[in-house]
Amino acid sequence: MRDDIRELQEVLKSTGMACVPGGKRSTAAEVYEFVSRSYPELCDDGHRCSDTCKDGNDQPEWKHAIRRIQQQLARKPESRVSRHDEHGYWNYEPLFELGQRYDRREIHDRFGGARYRGIAPSADHPLIFLVTGESGTEHGYEDEFRGETFVYTGEGREGDMEMMRGNRAIRDHRKDGRQLHLFEDRNEAWQVTYVGQFEYVDHFRQRLPDTNGEIREAIRFELEPAGGSTIEFDGTLDDLTEQELYERAEQAATAVSPEEGITSSGTSRRTTYTRSDAVRRFAHRMADGMCQGCDREAPFVDENGDPYLEVHHLDRRSDGGADHPDNVIAICPNCHRRVHHGQDGDQFNRELIEQVKQRRPSH
Repeated sequence: MRDDIRELQEVLKSTGMACVPGGKRSTAAEVYEFVSRSYPELCDDGHRCSDTCKDGNDQPEWKHAIRRIQQQLARKPESRVSRHDEHGYWNYEPLFELGQRYDRREIHDRFGGARYRGIAPSADHPLIFLVTGESGTEHGYEDEFRGETFVYTGEGREGDMEMMRGNRAIRDHRKDGRQLHLFEDRNEAWQVTYVGQFEYVDHFRQRLPDTNGEIREAIRFELEPAGGSTIEFDGTLDDLTEQELYERAEQAATAVSPEEGITSSGTSRRTTYTRSDAVRRFAHRMADGMCQGCDREAPFVDENGDPYLEVHHLDRRSDGGADHPDNVIAICPNCHRRVHHGQDGDQFNRELIEQVKQRRPSH
């Protein structure tokens, strides 16, 4: 057996095929895609099964190796891998269990990543581990849930945070084919509690104190639970009219299951967006650079030069509100803080709902 095939088998077996996302059934073709994207140097199409055996199979040998590992793992008790049915689907359970406590040292020994960092990308596997906890507040880190969205402060203890290293890894995780797994540190001697798998949605900058108490520009990431429905179509969201954008966002929000998504035909530029991407774009398109809370222009622009506004769910996600175009508006940071943390936050939110009803056209 070639060394690269042997190494691929060992890494897939030792990690329980961690490169394949959990919580959904996957076809063989999808599994091949996840593996080849994560370990491209070990997936050589040039070496075929027919080079080493006479069974008439001319597939790349690395795909044959994956099938062997899946079958071996599926036979193990309490394995995350199981055969779904005779139609070629495989079930992959989540890599970690929600609410379960783990020894952080064991996580990093198995998957890699720095033990002592809040953002710990693995050098060998498509995984990024995020750790949040009260101990970070002494260094100026502020993490919090806002509805279903988790706002996570980037890395950098002194001075302005920069979009590099761990911060860039979070922003680019989907493009790089990496999973974000969030854990909470409750100061229990290496014990961390699994919060869930998340996806980057957006980020903003906020003035917060650093570890020395000096005010600096911090990066704050908006993360949402992974597994939202996707839209795949020709072109980009910027190419769509307001009505078309609404329809795309609504289709994704009401998709039957996260794994199906919405697909359009065609062979030109194909782009995939998550539900949150489409809904967020719709909210910004409706606002057109004006806060829908105070009717003032966005207070500043983001790093792309676009008006900076934050998406607010009128019926909060924690109360069962949908990630749907009818349930979102774009407002300035001051209005967003007021609606979530102000003394009149609930009343202000009711006023926003009435304003939206009056000025939003029916679709």
